[in-house]
Amino acid sequence: MKVGFIIPTKEEATGVPAECVAACGFGAGKSSSCAAAADLIFHRGCDTIVIWGTAGGLTPELKNGDIVVGNRVAHKDFSLTPLPWARGLGDVPDFSEKDFWHTLDAALAGQLLQAVKAVFPEHHIVAGPICAGDIFDPAAARGNPIEAQAWAVDMETPAVAEFCHRLNTHCGMAIRFGVVRVVSNNADTADSETICNDFNGFLQRFAQMSSRLKDLRRILEEA
Repeated sequence: MKVGFIIPTKEEATGVPAECVAACGFGAGKSSSCAAAADLIFHRGCDTIVIWGTAGGLTPELKNGDIVVGNRVAHKDFSLTPLPWARGLGDVPDFSEKDFWHTLDAALAGQLLQAVKAVFPEHHIVAGPICAGDIFDPAAARGNPIEAQAWAVDMETPAVAEFCHRLNTHCGMAIRFGVVRVVSNNADTADSETICNDFNGFLQRFAQMSSRLKDLRRILEEA
């Protein structure tokens, strides 16, 4: 196993050890994150991709600094309506399941959960569903049927999961994908100025956490 990390933005990449194989700063969002995955897979020879980044919490139980290891993912802003075979928001043909969610590799998710607990013992850590899209509207978040089921929201996770799934299905590859997200704020907060100020302060703490990625990688590769 060769683990490569995707750290979406350059701001999130502060503190990442040089010895970690990481695609840093490609940018937020679906397209950028898939480009980062392509770099790790085709340029650096990684067979296991892990997103490490921040996320907004979507349940009251998740606070600043809590960690979510993704076990299911979904696009919250994808719809093929009005095509006659479209089933609804989040349904992606040949990727999502009956409930519009996609289950991640259970073995890798389990390994990630145990590794994260070992590396970050002082943090509250949970395994749960993560949704993503390129736009987030706090005022409408819980009215979105995908967001209503998610524990955290970001801008990249299901896109990279789908990218790896397509490579495995159509190109005969065997790329494993996992995700670890650190909650920076409650995403239901409608005050954008408060979120921005809190996030800027949180990034300093996040950089300290990122310095431990070398330990996370070592545990995963030795498993």
